[in-house]
Amino acid sequence: MNYSELLDNVRNYTEVTSDVLSNSVINVFITNIENKIDRAIDGDYQRRFATSTFTANNAFLDVSGPEGGFRFARALQLVETDGTRTWLEQKDTTFMDEYSPERSTTDTNFTGKPKYWGNWDATTLIVAPTPNLAYTVEMWYQETPERLGNGSGSTSTTTFISNNAPEVLLYGTLAETFSYLKNAQDMQIYEQKFQGALSEFAQEQMGRKRRDEYVDGVLRLPLRSVDPGGK
Repeated sequence: MNYSELLDNVRNYTEVTSDVLSNSVINVFITNIENKIDRAIDGDYQRRFATSTFTANNAFLDVSGPEGGFRFARALQLVETDGTRTWLEQKDTTFMDEYSPERSTTDTNFTGKPKYWGNWDATTLIVAPTPNLAYTVEMWYQETPERLGNGSGSTSTTTFISNNAPEVLLYGTLAETFSYLKNAQDMQIYEQKFQGALSEFAQEQMGRKRRDEYVDGVLRLPLRSVDPGGK
């Protein structure tokens, strides 16, 4: 279902013309539902990968630039020049302050290969110790998915949700629309339909994930295999 089809469906279901339900009005409802879906669903379609480089003697990493719109980081992996990869462990900023209070320094007491990372603000991460070199870092992060409701695309614009869960988007938008039209009965009907379709979509997304220690970037400790020969 593309953007134009969603607009037509909303007006057909409500039997209200564009004189009342203009594109700009419906866009608000679509955006509201897209936001609800994003907060309710932890889907692979929201996940992205990016590579960056630390600045030597600077503990901060700017993450405002990744394509798709950065929401939050999931996991960071340090890559050294010889190809060695090390997962960084996420910590709270209070821990970071105590572990490495000097964030921009050449003091070797506070610099080295980063072991930990944390959220500093909406577009900045902090690591500790402060990097002593310009290490490469790979980041898995959650993006802000493409929106239909921003009205910036063409009439044929589609998104992952509109293609793979069109009923979730339609029912949610209808619930918002009937609320706007002060039609409580139909609003409740489509709110129930929306919640049911959303639950099914959430279960589908959960089914894509393996239930093991590799899920969601969980830090794993390497296990050494015991030599049966005692060597």
